[in-house]
Amino acid sequence: MEIVVGEPRDGAAASGTPDTSRSQPPDGLVRPPETPVVPRHIVRVVGGRATPVERPVIAEIALTVLVDGRELVTLMCTPWKLNCLILGFLYLEGVINSVDDVAALRVCVADRIAEVTLTRPVEMPKRRVLTSGCSGGTSFRDYLEEVQRRRLDSTRRVEAGQLYALMRELHAQSHFYHESRGVHTSALSDGTALLVVAEDVGRHNTLDKIKGECLLRELPTEDHILLSSGRISSEMLLKAAAMRVPIVVSRTSPTAMSVLLAEHLNIMVVGYVRPDSMNVYTHPWRLSGVEVTSDE
Repeated sequence: MEIVVGEPRDGAAASGTPDTSRSQPPDGLVRPPETPVVPRHIVRVVGGRATPVERPVIAEIALTVLVDGRELVTLMCTPWKLNCLILGFLYLEGVINSVDDVAALRVCVADRIAEVTLTRPVEMPKRRVLTSGCSGGTSFRDYLEEVQRRRLDSTRRVEAGQLYALMRELHAQSHFYHESRGVHTSALSDGTALLVVAEDVGRHNTLDKIKGECLLRELPTEDHILLSSGRISSEMLLKAAAMRVPIVVSRTSPTAMSVLLAEHLNIMVVGYVRPDSMNVYTHPWRLSGVEVTSDE
């Protein structure tokens, strides 16, 4: 598979001349830059005092994905690990089965375009679902069909102490968050270390980036652990099931739909992980190293 990132498209842009055929932003509206974090001049107000300062802000772009020349989707995302984002999205949405299905992937951040060429004809998804992602997540999946097909038979368990340690490490490796805030971080772990870490304005995008990087690095995801800084939605659960991950952990809450799905998918959902506490919403038998007491 050929991967090209950052080159302008063919034509005028390739020669260094601005491509006037593409729509230009209105006067005074500057296109978002192509770096993950952007410095901005702001006014910091503390009490009754205002001070001009420079602060970093997380970047967000609209990236249109073309598959064999046909527009598939526009993803609102942070311009970082975009090749992983696209591969992971295509895999988790069932467009590809492996990287062998991709002949070429070309990403041009300047043009906000990603072009994918496949090695075989595929039937493009027809049903589009707008999910609860922070940047308007998109899924083409049929939820009921997925629940019936993706139930996990894993017997994987994990100790509570491991989850505390892994969530501390997730926070430590949230580099864009520490720099700018306003970004989600997720990671794949084998229970001992974080194998892949991804950050993005959209929490769904972080899982796509993780799966895409695993495809490129030939890392298995089955029977591993997903950790996230963001809310666990139903779409996050379906992506975890597609990766054959039986344990999903977050520092915040799951939705009622994700809890219901997790029960059927045989996935343990853990939320509100703090230094010495956590909430286990489904399949608590997967958690070891704790003493079970009655509710008084």
